[in-house]
Amino acid sequence: MSSESTVSLRVFVEPQQGATYADQLAVARAAEDLGYEAFFRSDHYLKMGDVSGLPGPTDAWLTLAGLARETSRIRLGTLLTSVTFRHPGPLAISMSQVDHMSGGRLD
Repeated sequence: MSSESTVSLRVFVEPQQGATYADQLAVARAAEDLGYEAFFRSDHYLKMGDVSGLPGPTDAWLTLAGLARETSRIRLGTLLTSVTFRHPGPLAISMSQVDHMSGGRLD
């Protein structure tokens, strides 16, 4: 085993608490520019706790598709995806498309 260790930094955001696509893009680009390895976001539509959640929810997979085209190196993904409102077949197609759009950067 090597005595060298590597640190992998990743960013996770909860945009249902109140973040636009532009906010998420700014975070993903900053993370990429700063050398972070990945950008993950939650797959929730409803806010949690005492926040307004404004300007409203954004969709995880639509957002990741946009980020796939507007970033070049950072890996993209969700920590989990909700099975309560995502049917496995269409979800698999969406995930495959995001992976293709990102050049294989989907985690």
